[in-house]
Amino acid sequence: MTDPKEPSNGRVTSSARSIWDVLKTRGFEPTLRRGSQKPDRYEELAGVPAPTEVVELWAVLGGRDILGMCFEGAQSAGQLRAARADEAESSGLGVPYEELDGSSDGAVRMVWWDRRWCPLLATAEHAIAVDCHPGAKGAIGQVIFCDFDCCSDREAVWGSVTDFLRDVLTVISAEELTVEGGHGRIPRTGRSDATVTMAVLEVGRARRDGRPIALQPSC
Repeated sequence: MTDPKEPSNGRVTSSARSIWDVLKTRGFEPTLRRGSQKPDRYEELAGVPAPTEVVELWAVLGGRDILGMCFEGAQSAGQLRAARADEAESSGLGVPYEELDGSSDGAVRMVWWDRRWCPLLATAEHAIAVDCHPGAKGAIGQVIFCDFDCCSDREAVWGSVTDFLRDVLTVISAEELTVEGGHGRIPRTGRSDATVTMAVLEVGRARRDGRPIALQPSC
């Protein structure tokens, strides 16, 4: 694991450009949905610099809608980070519900939200973020999934932003991917179709746990 404040030797930039190229080739060029990608805007809002890997991501895909998975830009990431942290801290000690367990494996701290988590994307229901304040068994720069249901764990799914982008590329390159109205879907046996975000999460969990990836490349 590399420190997220250190350069990634272009791996994030290369991965982000590969995602862009695949989307363009398949006729799904991502549209800009959210504002400023200037890293100093994040620092102004959040009070700390953004991880270097995230800055690289913003330079290529910040604020872009990836078939329904809308990445944050510097401004929206800074706003989200501060708002979630204020919400947590107003509840007392950062743990507003007794049922919140952090991660069962000790990789993620037991908090509702931490000011040192930098969101890559977020909705009212969940967020995916870079963790710069991990649990005892975690690593700085791991990428975590947060379900905002009060009884849900936070879990470390990817080792780095590069790993996360690898799984985004896997999903958007899959021959199973269908797109309607700008939103991507992946069919699942016996269950409803997965959004791009949920498919990426499932691929990430499978890689983390050593299970096979079911998706087939489109070419």
